[in-house]
This record gives sequence, structure tokens and C-alpha cells, in this order.
Amino acid sequence: MLPGIEKINPDLSLLTPQLIVLGLSLLLLLIDAVVPRWRGAVMAYLTLIGYAAALVATFFMFDMNESTFYGMIRADDFSAFVNVIVLVAGILSVLVSINYMTSRAEPGSMPVPEYYALISFSILGAMIVGAAGDLVIVFLGIEMSSLAVYALTGFARHRITSLEGALKYFLLGLFASAILLYGMAWTYGATGTTNLSEIAAELANYDTSGNIEASLLLAVLLLIVGLGFKVAAVPFHMWTPDAYQGAPTPVSAYMSVIPKAAGFAAMVRLLVQALEPLADEWTIIIAILAVVTMFFGNIVAIAQTDIKRMLAYSSIGHTGYMLAAVAAYGASASIDDDLSVTSLLFYLLAYAFMNIGAFAIVTWLQDRGRGVDLSDFRGLASQSPVAALMMTVFLLSLTGLPPLVGFYAKYYVILATVDAGMIWLAVAIVLASAASAFYYLRVIATMYFAEAEQPEPVGSTPWLGAGLLAMVAGTILVGIFSGRVFDLAQGWVDALTIIPG
Repeated sequence: MLPGIEKINPDLSLLTPQLIVLGLSLLLLLIDAVVPRWRGAVMAYLTLIGYAAALVATFFMFDMNESTFYGMIRADDFSAFVNVIVLVAGILSVLVSINYMTSRAEPGSMPVPEYYALISFSILGAMIVGAAGDLVIVFLGIEMSSLAVYALTGFARHRITSLEGALKYFLLGLFASAILLYGMAWTYGATGTTNLSEIAAELANYDTSGNIEASLLLAVLLLIVGLGFKVAAVPFHMWTPDAYQGAPTPVSAYMSVIPKAAGFAAMVRLLVQALEPLADEWTIIIAILAVVTMFFGNIVAIAQTDIKRMLAYSSIGHTGYMLAAVAAYGASASIDDDLSVTSLLFYLLAYAFMNIGAFAIVTWLQDRGRGVDLSDFRGLASQSPVAALMMTVFLLSLTGLPPLVGFYAKYYVILATVDAGMIWLAVAIVLASAASAFYYLRVIATMYFAEAEQPEPVGSTPWLGAGLLAMVAGTILVGIFSGRVFDLAQGWVDALTIIPG
């Protein structure tokens, strides 16, 4: 290609999955405006078809390493795998939402078309972050995803807890976004560019053998703080329990995965790709955050009896495991053998199946008139053995027991930390996982060994049932075929180390 041609004619084919989701989002809004009688399941069907089409298009994006729009957008294996994570999570979240939105929502409190449109815009933002090749695109993508989730958190606007959680999330999110943007500004000031590959090239020319420049250190710290909020790392987690508890349960399921995926995608693009020459400085900070986050989340979760709040603190604990994967970056002798980002991507995909699955069981109980307290699970195995079995599969996977996908997710993270020489971090993961077993097994014991106190849950939710079957299958099969999925995720090596010409 001749120089300058790309600037005149950007290659939109590299954005096919993102354009499909964008078209879907606009279509949902148009249908709501033009054909107001279309409600409920019809919007969900359109959403599922759109996500499935984008997922199919994504698989044609693997084995690419190209850029467009002046290098601001990239199509590579990393962006493709991020697309897979968020689209799979989006499909599962919609399956969890269909019955909730059409039959259980309070009249006038949850406008269905806007619900699916907001989810689509949030997913689009996460996909843009994964494909970002520039600081500006990273910020635009992560803010597009976050703003939609703020609105989704307060969707049950007749419940004070939903509004309270949304307000806390929104206000703290504003501060975090300002800090993140300030860190990007310092990075631009120190390097003179916003392109991620060019930032890495500029920093590689610096003499970082001695003390790091104060401006660069400040930029790194600001970026970590801003991204720490997005992924709910301690001590930037304050919004998480209230937002998860107050939001409609399908929204809690959604926000436990997609915002986290967007945050970690931004972390990889900013730290691993752009600030790779400063890895010695930021890896130790991330490792410390990982240990604090995994222990805090799992220990506080033990005291929770509200299942949604318990899963919120559990989510914080899992953030710690994922941070450990990021902290393991750069310690391998060869970049081709680096398992850090690979284990992170695999963990995010595994987490989508098992965590959305756990929230889906809570939604299933709510659809049948029960609450979200631990006591609502008493005797569930004797009344609804299939639902209890599914919840058991999800909780055991979150604990990390083989042969479920959660075991392989933690195994790969531990392997990455051991390869990086961080034995202490691997031991911390094992100990934190042992602590998490207490509150996961407590729910299982309540379902199987406690006497039922409520009538048998009765109802018909076919789409939720289909979603639960898909999540159980994913929790089992992705673990069995983990090697193939792991090899697919390993493509990030070329994506982040080769600069397209």
C-alpha cells in the first residue's frame, strides 16, 4: 500500500464486528421510536441475532495484525479475543434478562428497548477498547461502556437501592475517569504522542536503568488508579457491593463481566503495550494490588448473607486473580513463552460463563417469587434439583475445582506467576481460593442439607433455562478443551509486539 493511502481510505472491514453492534444499537433505538408497540422478547431476539452475527465476524479477524485510522484502530488476535469475551457475555446476559424484562419488571420502571440498546452501546465500548491503538480511543471506548452501565445500574428506578448504587457508581466513576484522563495527559506530555506503539518506542529510547522520571512515574500511578476503579480493585472497589446489590439482577450479572473485561483490555493496551519499557515499575504495583484485592474480596464475602452482595465481593476477589496474571508480565525469557495476558484472557472468558451463571440462578429464583438472601436457597435441592445442581456447578467452578473451567483459569494464572518467579503470588492465589471455598460451599450446603422454608419455586422461563444450559455447558466444555482456547488466546503476543507497517 502506498504511503498516505490508508489516511484517505480507512479500512472499515477491520471494524466489521464493531459496526454490526453499532448498527444493532441504532436499530433498537429506531424501532423504539418508529414502532412503539414492539416490546419485550422481540427486542431481545434482535439483540441476540446481532451479537451472534458480530461473533461470527470476529472469528474472521483472528490471525490478523493490521491497523487503520492512522493506527488508532487495530485488528489483531487480542482485539478478536476481547470481542469473543464481551459478545459471549452479552449473549448470556440477554438470555438471563428476557423473562425479567418482559414479566417481572415493575410497570414503567424498565423501558425494554432502552435496556437492550444500553447493553449494546456498553458492549460496543468494550470492543472499541480491545481494538484501541491510541490513548484517545482507549478513553472513548471505556467511557462509552461505563456511561451505559451507570444508567443500567439505576434501571429499577422505583427502588431506592438501585438509585443509590447507580449514584455511587456514577460519582466515583467520574473521579476515576478524570484520574485516568490525567494519567493519559501526563503520558502524552512525556512522550509527545498518543499512539500506543509510538509511546512504547519513545520509552524504549529512554535510559530507564536508573531512577524513573517523576512525570512517567506519576503517569503510571494515575493510570493504575483509574483502571483500578474500572476493574474493582481494592482500594478502588467502594462502588461494587452497593451497585451489584441495588441493580436489577440481570444487570448485576452483566456488569460483573463486561466492565471488567473492558477495564482489563485497557490495562493490557496501556501497561503491556504502551508502557512495556516501564514494566519493572508497574508490575510490582499490580502484584501488591492483586494480593490485597484477592484477600479483601474473599474474606469480606464470608460475612455476607445477601447472595448478590456475596457475589460482588467474590467478583473483587476474582479481580485479584486477574491482576496477578497482569503482574506476571515480562518475566519470561522469551515473549513467546509469556503466559500472563493469555491466562488473563482465558480467565475473563471462563469468568463470563460461571459468574453470569451464578447470577442467573438468583434471577431464576426471583422470577419465582423468592429473594436473594441465603435463606432463600434453603432446601432448593429437594424442590428443584436441576437448578441446585447448576448452581453447584457454577460455585464449584468459581472455587476452582477440577475439571471445571474455573480450575483451569486459576491454574494458568498460577503457572504464569510461577514462570515469572513470583512464587509468593502463586501461594497467595492458592490461599485466597481456599478462603473463598468457605462461602461458596456454604451456599451449596444450604441448598442440599437445610430444610426448605418456602414453597417449591414454580414457573416457566424457557430463555433463561436455555441460557443456564449454555452456561453449564461452557463451564464444563471450555475447561475440557481449555488447551485449544488457551492457544487461541496466545495470539496476543504478535498483536502487541509487532507494529503493523
